[in-house]
Amino acid sequence: MFRRLSTAWLLALALMGCKHVPTEQERQGAEIHYELGLQAQQVGNVQEAYKELQKALELDPDYPEAHNATGILLHLAFNRPEEAIQHYNKALALRPGFSEAKTNLANVYLSQARYDEAIKLYEAALNDMLYPTPFIAQGNLGWALYKKGETERALRSIKAAVTTNPNFCLGYKNLGVIYEETGNVSEACRSFAHYRESCPDVADAYLREGACQVKMGKMEDARQSFTTCEAKAKSKALKDDCRRLLEAL
Repeated sequence: MFRRLSTAWLLALALMGCKHVPTEQERQGAEIHYELGLQAQQVGNVQEAYKELQKALELDPDYPEAHNATGILLHLAFNRPEEAIQHYNKALALRPGFSEAKTNLANVYLSQARYDEAIKLYEAALNDMLYPTPFIAQGNLGWALYKKGETERALRSIKAAVTTNPNFCLGYKNLGVIYEETGNVSEACRSFAHYRESCPDVADAYLREGACQVKMGKMEDARQSFTTCEAKAKSKALKDDCRRLLEAL
């Protein structure tokens, strides 16, 4: 009797310790939900995107791309950085060379002012010759360096990013901010002009260029920038800012 109970107990422990391996059908289902999640995310339906990604992870908990995509939503759409960090770490545990997840995790650390941790991850991603979007890590590395007070290194890094991708809007914006905050108004205006040229539908680009043009004494150019800013602004707050600056000229 005791022997039978012991055997049954050991079998139960063994079964409890067995990790479920997704079937081929479950993997295919996870891929379908993952793709549906990405599609919903692209059109701005973040709740639907999150729901689909959760379904993908229920079918395949070891799906690194789904963990990475979930982390992006948690960080940027739902402002839940600690949960995002958990998903990025899971993605990296499953695939240590997942450079996109390294960059995204670094972005969370950057937003939390954990600059040294962010820099380490950006540099690791940039060491991956197969990383398809190195300009993102390069540009954000530069911003992290600037926040640490390493302005020259920051400028070199962000310039390298916009050289790699001449349409990298955030890179030009951050260059403009750095030049503006360090008193180099002419370079700031030049960078904001590149920002506006690369992102012609982004009202913020016209707002920043217009404010810089005012500092340069180019009032008519600033008037046109603020007018365009107001016309393109999608949020009421930004539209009001553009109108207020236009009326102040």
